[in-house]
Amino acid sequence: MNKLMLPAAALLLAAAGTGYAGLAHAGGQGSSLRAEAKAQDLERREALARQARERAAYPAYFARAYEHYDTLPRGVLEAIAFAETNWTHAQPDPHEKSGHRHMPASYGVMGLYRGEGFANQVAEGAKLLGVSERLVMSDPETNILAAAALLARAAKQDGHQVRADGGVEAMAGALARYAGYGPGDGNIQGFARQSFAYEVLQTLSRGVEADGVRIPAMPVEMARAFPRERLALLGAPALRMDHGADTVTAIDEAAAAPAPLAAVPRAAAKAGDVGRAALDFGEAIWNPAHSSNYSTAGNGRSAVIMHTIEGSYAGGISWFQNPAANVSAHYVVRRSDGQITQMVREHHQAWHAAYHNHYTIGIEHDGRAGDAGNWTSAMVNASARLTRSICARQPVNCASAWKGPGYDYWQVVPDSVRIKGHGMLTSNQNRYDPGRYFPWANFYTLINGGSPPPATAPTYWVDTHAAAPGFPSPTSTAQSGTLNRGTHYVYCKAWGREIRSGTAFNRWWLKTDLDVGPAGQYVSAYYLSRWGNDEARDNDGYDIPRCDLLPYGKIGEKYYAMGGVRSHLGVPELAEAAAQLGGRFQQFRNGMILWHADAGAFAVHGRILDGYRATGSETRWGFALMDELDAAVSPVSGQRGRFQYFEDGLFLWTAATGAHPVHGAILAHFENNGREAAFGYPKSAEQAHGSNGRKQAFERRTLYWTPERGVWAE
Repeated sequence: MNKLMLPAAALLLAAAGTGYAGLAHAGGQGSSLRAEAKAQDLERREALARQARERAAYPAYFARAYEHYDTLPRGVLEAIAFAETNWTHAQPDPHEKSGHRHMPASYGVMGLYRGEGFANQVAEGAKLLGVSERLVMSDPETNILAAAALLARAAKQDGHQVRADGGVEAMAGALARYAGYGPGDGNIQGFARQSFAYEVLQTLSRGVEADGVRIPAMPVEMARAFPRERLALLGAPALRMDHGADTVTAIDEAAAAPAPLAAVPRAAAKAGDVGRAALDFGEAIWNPAHSSNYSTAGNGRSAVIMHTIEGSYAGGISWFQNPAANVSAHYVVRRSDGQITQMVREHHQAWHAAYHNHYTIGIEHDGRAGDAGNWTSAMVNASARLTRSICARQPVNCASAWKGPGYDYWQVVPDSVRIKGHGMLTSNQNRYDPGRYFPWANFYTLINGGSPPPATAPTYWVDTHAAAPGFPSPTSTAQSGTLNRGTHYVYCKAWGREIRSGTAFNRWWLKTDLDVGPAGQYVSAYYLSRWGNDEARDNDGYDIPRCDLLPYGKIGEKYYAMGGVRSHLGVPELAEAAAQLGGRFQQFRNGMILWHADAGAFAVHGRILDGYRATGSETRWGFALMDELDAAVSPVSGQRGRFQYFEDGLFLWTAATGAHPVHGAILAHFENNGREAAFGYPKSAEQAHGSNGRKQAFERRTLYWTPERGVWAE
């Protein structure tokens, strides 16, 4: 068993087909929708077969292009076509206005741009071939030839003598120059182009064979393709884009994390960087959009809108970072492997859905709404995991998602449907994405428990620097097999006998499946290549949880939906235990999750958790009814605070006032008269007033209550 690296999203959602299984609607409408979904599934299969027939001619076109441009390594054109269009002959809707597109339109099998903010590859390719632009846009073979001409020119301009037998890694510079992401050679533009080259080379290293697309896998040494410091950025989990200074730097995730992650050294760290704490979904790459393409105004976050980028993943990210774009989304998901990039914080308004931006979270998907083969299991599963996480953290109800058919025209659905497509919104008449082939019924099942996060912890990737002996337990001395040198997954860690060599030692043991030997065995963390003594972390520096503390049940579902060890809660520190009043709780490094059958499972952490515990916990306030969220800006301090409702009260916090509960009649008056935006934040808990009254001081007013007068403010 030699375990291949998989994206985190794919590890946490089981692979699932993208058909329309599981459709269920109440009443007589259900049968008609099921019939329509079944008909659309048949249509999708027919469309895939039609695509495969159309693609049958493409290998010959690619071969002839290599004959004309024999310095191009075989496979690179096919990989560009897969990254840009999924081998689909793209023809944008001629009636669609450019201002309503997600990004500049692209044409043909190779997805060539025609201006609108990006390069005019169509015109440039036509000039190189001596043909019309119309032919480049409409004829697949000419489109491939034009792309080959552009790539060969880019290779020559790149200053390298590229040979077909010289290794595909030598094409990295030419691919970056070819990408077409508009003028400018600054760091940010350069990084966007290199991201495109990185994706093309990754496609070649993985290979593709599906629905008529065939790209044989080949060995690609990324270290030969990119300088070491740039390769570190291309593989970084989070980036800082300073558009004013035109700099791209890797964010040190550890810098903003609680101990002991802060002790993890990262060579690329910069002082003052904001780490993964800046992310909403812990498994996403943070690569922010340009600040002119979204609003920092508050977002109500009560709905999720699904899009297709109508282009490539790398192209969409580049466009959202272009200051002229005037468009963005919170997330972009890649078709090939489900990688997720976050570009706008959820509490800010991305510009993706016209008049609906102020309350929606936008998820863009790599590819095109009209492509029947666009919806890979990797992308659908990753999008579902992201959506489930949003439902767990924000006031979005996953059970309100659309579960009927998709549409290839604008079709408004009721406002009560809170997870739906761009083309299902009012005032978006010229949109129909994510299109007829998006698997809504299957997606509904995925986000509503059809494929829940695993009952035990997800797997964690670690590198071993040498072959490691495996044992049945952390204390056993009878070897049961071997874990080969390389990258492997592990499930959890357990404390056991010490393994020592000189000054290096470790007593943590990692549970895994051996390459030679049975599953569920233990290997000493001594063989981890990148951490110190008595440490057991994954390749990204996150602590691996203890086997005896793994969350399960409803608390486990909540924890994994939040991002597991990558969430702000960190690793579990205690096993799940009984709470007061019939509930359950589990303590993590930076907070806890509370569960009760009547309330659900929610995280409580930080100063609100401190205040909750100091004033009686669940015996006084009951169980949490929601996760902590942003509150309004204080009219006194100017600070934006946080709030969290419990069964018997509301906790509010700012750095200036601390965390205090509000409850009873004073809470009712507070809520009905403007809450913290009007009164400011509570400065203390409720106190006695007179012989039978109560009072509570807020930043702007004090609220009083007596049985005779009720509540009033002074």
